[in-house]
Amino acid sequence: MNRLVLLAAVLASLAACTDPSAVSARRPSAQAVSARNPADAIDLGTLGGNSTTPRALNNAGQVVGTSVAADGQAHPFVWEAGTMRELPLLPGTRPGIPFPEIGGDAQAISNTGLIAGLSYNRYDARMVLWDSTGVHDLAAPTAPYDPIARSARVIRLTDDGDVLATIVIHNGPPPTTYPVLWQGGVALRLAPLQTWDDRYEATAMNSREQVVGFARNAYSYQGDPYRHPVRWDNGAIQDLGVFGRTGDVAYCSDHPYPYCSDGRATDINDRGDVVGTSTDTNNIAHPFLWHDGQLQDLGVLPGENAFAVAINDRGQVAGYGGPRPVQFEGGQGWVWDDGATQLLPSLGGGGTVVTAMNQRGDVVGSSLTAAGERHAFIWSDGTMTDLGLGPQGGGASIAIAVNARGDVLGVSGTPLFPRSISLSEFRPTRGVLWPRH
Repeated sequence: MNRLVLLAAVLASLAACTDPSAVSARRPSAQAVSARNPADAIDLGTLGGNSTTPRALNNAGQVVGTSVAADGQAHPFVWEAGTMRELPLLPGTRPGIPFPEIGGDAQAISNTGLIAGLSYNRYDARMVLWDSTGVHDLAAPTAPYDPIARSARVIRLTDDGDVLATIVIHNGPPPTTYPVLWQGGVALRLAPLQTWDDRYEATAMNSREQVVGFARNAYSYQGDPYRHPVRWDNGAIQDLGVFGRTGDVAYCSDHPYPYCSDGRATDINDRGDVVGTSTDTNNIAHPFLWHDGQLQDLGVLPGENAFAVAINDRGQVAGYGGPRPVQFEGGQGWVWDDGATQLLPSLGGGGTVVTAMNQRGDVVGSSLTAAGERHAFIWSDGTMTDLGLGPQGGGASIAIAVNARGDVLGVSGTPLFPRSISLSEFRPTRGVLWPRH
């Protein structure tokens, strides 16, 4: 498997140097598995069509995303206290583009109710911010209305309205990508490791607006670039390093075995601790903690691929791993805490994939039941809870976010493949909120 595909499953994590002897056995310790009352699940509804895709949840229980309306187009929405409200698109047309806005996608919401996402026409998409006064265009720091289709993925929206996003310009396969940080309304394109890099991305930002992600290093094999985890602080980029061989252009181009290492940072907490994943020279993925300038292997699931997904301010790291492909029977969720690894139980069939963790250590994701269905779950206080398929039923459900009080956001729908694990593999989808009682 191509190492970039391998690392694409990664999301985030934290930790310190771990003695492998402190890692739990491959079998999870005995823990309770329960089921939440299906009546607790809330269907977010739609804007008139047959599909809703939620994107984000704040601590007040507000949800944003995109929903198909009666016109067949996807429109941005905010959901609160049982009501879904459509968000406005940019008005009018743009210079040189005689097409009106037809749709949008709300991708992030702050705890103060600010919303960031996209408004788009038939030609391209624009980054926008919604507040109490309406919708505002956040022009990317490139030539306005670039004559190439453009999109974006919002990574973080602060309570003050600062926005971190990865800009995507569809100028050929693969597209150009780069991160942009809007601070006080001023856009800054974050720098790459190499001036020629046109495919680097941000993945997370803490409250100090330190950003992490990945960027291409100076070596490659057959035109396939190796990436390194990076951190941006006040606009300056730092290479955090990898576990295995880095080599030079000649070595990595001519000799793929042993592998040169690849990696990415996936999360950062408010202390500045960074987590992510790096391959070694055997192309095995290891979760890492970067702390005080040192890259440390967490020692989780020795000999198997393990991916760090999230880190909180308590220093807990959550992730998953196992034999490839991990979404099948071999998938194993885990939590690393103060040098010890706790393996999570599955819902009866293995295939556990972790997607998010909150500050109190609640972990969410999806896992296979004994019958082979993929269900959303929350692991909290030692108990694994099956969240079921949601009020609309469907073939599978997945959890994508959990807020500070333990409300879980996810989707229910029909997977394109029997054990699909991402939103892009569900058609159609319905947004589901599982409130914590």
